[in-house]
Amino acid sequence: MNFEKYIDKIIPFFKKWGVSFLLFIPGWIMVEQYWLSLTSNIMFAVNYPYPLFLNAVFFVIDATTLLIHEAGHTLFGFFGWRFLTILGGSLMSWLIPFLIFLSAWYKKQRFVAQFSLFWLSYAWFSSAAYCADAYHQNLPLIGNLPKSAHDYTNMLSMLNILDKYQTVAWIMFSISLAILILCFIWPMFKKEELDTVDLSVELKKADFARNPLSINRL
Repeated sequence: MNFEKYIDKIIPFFKKWGVSFLLFIPGWIMVEQYWLSLTSNIMFAVNYPYPLFLNAVFFVIDATTLLIHEAGHTLFGFFGWRFLTILGGSLMSWLIPFLIFLSAWYKKQRFVAQFSLFWLSYAWFSSAAYCADAYHQNLPLIGNLPKSAHDYTNMLSMLNILDKYQTVAWIMFSISLAILILCFIWPMFKKEELDTVDLSVELKKADFARNPLSINRL
């Protein structure tokens, strides 16, 4: 009986916090990767030695984010403002997971909300590393584009703050970390589901109901 009570308590706990536990190790690795990128060698942003079981996961996330990034340049390019065209890559990579998060939040899809926050955090981390490369421009650009095509070199130069590239990168890193923490603690903001008790059998026995019913109790 005590064992059954223990199981009754542990199962709801893992149902609530399971995704947070599942994402903790990838999240920790992601923080380490981009911390090292900003403090040690920017090439950790593209050459980080992921554990074998996470290689495929981060490959899919990175490839998807990169495709969305490039699509953002094209989409925002229709507005005809060069700064927005350049910013559009990063902006789109943040916007898509954020919109998915908003949709999941509205539909109360907690698991989807947490995964989209994790993706949004990744998008900000990768943008932070891109920004941290604005001065030295060591990161390889897609399609072997010249260094002059570096997004953050251009944007920070337009804003006359290229010399503040590290400050901007660390601000973006902090935003990334805050989003990741929110991803981990998101179950705290979910109201407890009401326990459902099926009384159809009892009601039938007592002849108090003609159809099976269920009621909710706290």
